[in-house]
Amino acid sequence: MMRYLPFGRPVLLMLVLTLVAVSASWASDDMQYGSKVMWNDLDESGALSPFYMGPEFAFWDGGIVGVFDRDDVVYVNIDPSDDVVSENDVRLTPFGELPAGSQVAKADNDIGKQLTKFGTSTTPRAELRFLDAGGDRAYNLEDPIYLNVVPGEINSNDVRITSYKGFPAGSRVNDTDPDNGLKTSTLPGMLSFFNTNGNINNGGYAIYDRGDIVYMDTQYPFYVVTINDARMSI
Repeated sequence: MMRYLPFGRPVLLMLVLTLVAVSASWASDDMQYGSKVMWNDLDESGALSPFYMGPEFAFWDGGIVGVFDRDDVVYVNIDPSDDVVSENDVRLTPFGELPAGSQVAKADNDIGKQLTKFGTSTTPRAELRFLDAGGDRAYNLEDPIYLNVVPGEINSNDVRITSYKGFPAGSRVNDTDPDNGLKTSTLPGMLSFFNTNGNINNGGYAIYDRGDIVYMDTQYPFYVVTINDARMSI
């Protein structure tokens, strides 16, 4: 027996077109990697989804082996049980012509490269922290975010997640940069994602895949895009 949808094809087409339009608008130039959510942004109040397992920060040790240096590409390793660069991992620093904030694709040259996790017995610890630019001891819109290796103070080779005084998101801190050596504070929140295509698994949970946008979800209510959340991917 044939089963019919509760709505006609025109309605279904409109739903698909609406989802495509929303996804395209969320990818506009002013909502890229390293930008923060502002008042009345298109994604403000959008629903976010948790990752099945909490992602970790890791790097491809492409420079001096055993040392974290500026030749190493840094990633959000979406599946922490996997120790190689995998499809849809997010680059926090550029790789060749592939920009910071881009998702890894199957045909990319870094796919399958060995990843080294931060915070092991032989590697430094790293976490997202912010520079209290306003001096009010709270995380605000004007406060830049870093992947801070050896947390507590900005160090050479730290990764800027948001821009700072002309230095773009995804750039590395140099010894002579004005933010090198400044103190950092713990950034509240967790990584989550916007489920662009709306797909879910058999348990009803959102599936992270191609085109989904990663956020640092910084404040209550969590799993909702709010002012000052940081966009972690393109």
